[in-house]
Amino acid sequence: MDSAVPRRIQVTGRNTFIVSLPHDWARKSGIKRGDAVYIHETDEGALALTLRMQSGGMKACTINISPEKAESGMRNIVSAYVGGAGKIILKGKGVYTIAEEARRVLSGVEISEEEEDRLVLQVLAFDDLDIDGIIKREFSVTRSMFDLAGSAFSEKADLLTEISRKEDEVDRLYILLLRKMCMGKTQGREAVFKAIAAKSIEKVSDHIEDICVSGRCIAPNRDIAALVSVSSAIFSAAYDSFSKNELDQRSFYEAKGVYQEQNRLFENNLKREKNVQKMLTLRSLSERCNKVLRYSEDIMESANDILFARMEG
Repeated sequence: MDSAVPRRIQVTGRNTFIVSLPHDWARKSGIKRGDAVYIHETDEGALALTLRMQSGGMKACTINISPEKAESGMRNIVSAYVGGAGKIILKGKGVYTIAEEARRVLSGVEISEEEEDRLVLQVLAFDDLDIDGIIKREFSVTRSMFDLAGSAFSEKADLLTEISRKEDEVDRLYILLLRKMCMGKTQGREAVFKAIAAKSIEKVSDHIEDICVSGRCIAPNRDIAALVSVSSAIFSAAYDSFSKNELDQRSFYEAKGVYQEQNRLFENNLKREKNVQKMLTLRSLSERCNKVLRYSEDIMESANDILFARMEG
């Protein structure tokens, strides 16, 4: 097949460009619908397409940036990062501003080159971090958020800035995990279940931050402090089972029983609250704690799914 055969560019949606693949090449390569292909930019500016992620060299991606489309530009940067790009080239107006935002939300991203309308983001390899290590770090940071939240409602300590910083770190770790998975570091059903557990941990961190933001007006409050404490115990028990690959869930259900009893006491105290606005705030915080319970149950379910997947071979 002549490599110079032209292909016309098509546009789908507002700004997505697509081009069809030569039928003979697709047939010889044995590709089918849903298969992944990898596109990287060469030093000469050409695009090369392969069926496997390149192990050598640095995959580069060029993204056009404009102040009017900063949000879509940021989404494209995250997509390139998750897809395994080692070098992300930004072109256009306002590249530095969006580059700084990318450095805030993505792990290991640094500016290596900078011109007026062109900037290069370099991504560190993180070869020493595996999927389990990232999930463990996610858990550790989230677990520390529970401690800070407990202090915030027990002592009215102003810890919201630190809690928000830690929530940002959990977000970065989760995106890093997706990057690792897209680069083929972990495959198969087990990888899917680990990704679900990692997402559940990330959602727990979101709810802890929400609890502290929404409950700032009523702190200190011993009822919420108590709910945060028992929620932390459930979350820790779920991760402990997940990390040890155990089917024994007694610790989790014991912690869940303590949570349910504490929640019952909370509901009784809530009935005696005379201030309507405070009552509504407390109800909202209680519902967020219940969501922490549900995401902890999802972590437990992922642990079970991994074990059964291994049993099935």
